[in-house]
Amino acid sequence: MADDILYRTLGELLSNYVKTLLEKSGQGKRLSEQEYLILMNYYNSKNMDYVFTELRNIRNELRGIMEIIDRKSKEAIDYADKSRKEAMEYAEKNKKEVIDYVDKTKKEMLDYVDKRFEAIDKRFEAIDKRFDDLNNRIDDLRELILTLAKKT
Repeated sequence: MADDILYRTLGELLSNYVKTLLEKSGQGKRLSEQEYLILMNYYNSKNMDYVFTELRNIRNELRGIMEIIDRKSKEAIDYADKSRKEAMEYAEKNKKEVIDYVDKTKKEMLDYVDKRFEAIDKRFEAIDKRFDDLNNRIDDLRELILTLAKKT
């Protein structure tokens, strides 16, 4: 409890200090090397917090996707086992009908799995795009900070 209050107070103090540094820089005043480093560390820690939050979100999304894949795989295996058993019983009655039924079922299962993997691929592409956007934003911030540092 006391640690939380201490961390919150320190965080507020640091935020206020960073605001004063930004105001100072905005007024055209030159920042000292120490002030510049504090500003850089503050923004880097904020960006890292954002990156770690995004990674946690992505990890949770991946867990959800893996759970869906596991569940659907089990369903597909159960369905395939049931279909195979029914097919074996039916094979004794009419072999041609059994062959047609198994081919149709196999195609349906493959189509279903293909559609699920396409959906998963789209989600991975979206995640890759978010990583690229985040990296671009971090690079832009670095360039902005370097530009500001060169101006001062």
